[in-house]
Amino acid sequence: MASLSYCVTFALVFCSFSTVLAQYEKYNFRSFPRHELMPLDSAYRFALDQYTAEKWKETVEYLEVSLRLHRLLRDSEAFCNLNCSSARLESEERFSDFPELRAFGNVMKRAQCLKRCKQGLPAFRQTLPSRETLDEFEKREPYRYLQFAYFKSDKLAKAVSAAHTYLVKHPDDEMMQRNMNYYKSLPGAEEHLKDLETKSYEMLFIRAVRAYNGDNYRTSVSDMELALQDFFKAYDECIAASESSREINDFQDFYPSIADHYTEILERKEAIRYRNQTTLQLQMLNFTKENLRHDDEGEVLEFLDEYLDEVE
Repeated sequence: MASLSYCVTFALVFCSFSTVLAQYEKYNFRSFPRHELMPLDSAYRFALDQYTAEKWKETVEYLEVSLRLHRLLRDSEAFCNLNCSSARLESEERFSDFPELRAFGNVMKRAQCLKRCKQGLPAFRQTLPSRETLDEFEKREPYRYLQFAYFKSDKLAKAVSAAHTYLVKHPDDEMMQRNMNYYKSLPGAEEHLKDLETKSYEMLFIRAVRAYNGDNYRTSVSDMELALQDFFKAYDECIAASESSREINDFQDFYPSIADHYTEILERKEAIRYRNQTTLQLQMLNFTKENLRHDDEGEVLEFLDEYLDEVE
């Protein structure tokens, strides 16, 4: 990496952040470009084949398409699950003496709603990806390949952001840490340390805190209210996504099969709620143990400023 020309290195300083976000810049799951619609498995496998063949332009193109396709599927699943979460029989009282019929009637009503919803969305007109592929995207593995493909394509600003995005999920990856150390040695690299999978509520929250620290309370209140709205929307979508498709690998009787599926859903929902409630508490506890002393009030504000700089 150290052999890159000075011209390429110097150009990094002038790369705008808007180009780094290009993969999601015009993304909309309701109006996804028709020419990009394809099975996620196919797009991702083709991208990795191009990576192996060292065809960097094609690698970048199809990895970016794969990331958009994955977001399309995830957002479409959440959209349908949220919109069908309250689907129930119109006259449940008719089944008051038949609780089993009422329960499964509501299940079928929701299934009907989901079927209609998914028929209207392009993500579900493609072959659904395998569990292995979905796991790769959850682990942000595409960014590991994308980082190097950007680097080989002399797109250093994007390479920095892709590397940082991967490290957020894999902070102990030694190879990526070495790459990041190299990138940080280049002029202008720091401004591109962006997590490309950052949620909108995170940016709104940071902006609200900065406005608060600058005594701009009206802006802080406005941004914090927007952040809360976005957070609860993302939280509801995450809970809804836990009810997404399930891969069936064995044969079971009817009731055990339903019980297994429902148990998986409950475990996912509980894990989401538990992590949401405990992660911040754990971070603050660790910070207190490592940094906080009786005379540290000033250092706390300094720490928060440094933390916000890192997040941005």
